[in-house]
Amino acid sequence: MDGDRHRSWTLSTSGGQYLICAGELSYFDLGNFMNTGGIVMMKPSKVEIVKLTSAEISALWATHINISVVICIMTHFLETCTDPDVLKVIEETKMMAEKHGGDIETLFSKEKIVIPEAFKAAKHVVPNTPKLFSDIFYIQSTLQICKFGLSSHTMGLTISAREDMRIFYKALMDDVSQLYNHVVNVMQEKGIFVRMPFMNYPNEVDFINKENFLTGWFGRRRTLLGIESTHLLINAIQNQMGIQLCTGFSQVCRDKELHEYFLRGNNLCRHILSSIHDVLAESGVPAAITWDHGVTDSTVAPFSDQLMLYIIGILSNLGMAAYGAGISTTMRRDISAMYANFLTKTGAFGEDGMNLMIERKWMEQPPQFASMK
Repeated sequence: MDGDRHRSWTLSTSGGQYLICAGELSYFDLGNFMNTGGIVMMKPSKVEIVKLTSAEISALWATHINISVVICIMTHFLETCTDPDVLKVIEETKMMAEKHGGDIETLFSKEKIVIPEAFKAAKHVVPNTPKLFSDIFYIQSTLQICKFGLSSHTMGLTISAREDMRIFYKALMDDVSQLYNHVVNVMQEKGIFVRMPFMNYPNEVDFINKENFLTGWFGRRRTLLGIESTHLLINAIQNQMGIQLCTGFSQVCRDKELHEYFLRGNNLCRHILSSIHDVLAESGVPAAITWDHGVTDSTVAPFSDQLMLYIIGILSNLGMAAYGAGISTTMRRDISAMYANFLTKTGAFGEDGMNLMIERKWMEQPPQFASMK
């Protein structure tokens, strides 16, 4: 056999290291090689050695916590749902959440990052409890969970540098978007999907020529823009959901302090919802209707106090994010001021909820930079 037949060398270039082989190479996948005049150069498969950034760790940590909450919620929904179509949606949601949570735990183990305690269904879901919410509320909650998932996974993708992380978040987005479409289809088939209001199609190009387009404090205010009504309705829907959750949780909570906190959240959501409806009505924009009352007469808690308080905390954070988005898109000063008021009140409410969790040692420490001291 020719002595050079299986000889190989390593070549270092600005593009990395290549394995150079001479002779017969039929045992290699030639698709991974470059042929240069009888000499075949192979660039080895890329090995990821860069550690996760603080942004990537934090996003994974938050995603894992939120997924654990979804699993707990769906566990109770699955036990008590009676509508077969909604039941299929809940099963699909729970299976997807369990898969995504397992993938993140595998990644944490690979990176030697401690796995958060999060929320375990065995600890935070009370089995065999009566239904606290209706089946319609179940599927509406799943719709909102999908929207939140798409938003948070998009953020995870855009702050990730490592390719495997970008691929991972893209896969999460694909899964959740497929579930979202399924949920919308089921709701439309049942006639319970609430569409945004219709408006006339623009039929000519126009430009703003009056400065009072931005005003709204005094006198006759202009009608809402389509984008303004969209954000107002998004916030109306979220606060309607907040009313139902706070009503249900206050109904079953036995901790007096938490009971009062949930009642306070109910009142805050009602105040915000009323303010939004007033602005919509002024422009003749129909407000989002409620699907049903949503809450049963059960007085037995299906979740731990810790989980119920955390869920309301999530809703508060989502509310503040939505109010911020509303401010960024409105062109009426009165609506901007209204959103700013919502932010102040919701921020104070959310902070009080965090203090309640910290006092009870329920708040798990998020990833943090090491102290400089």
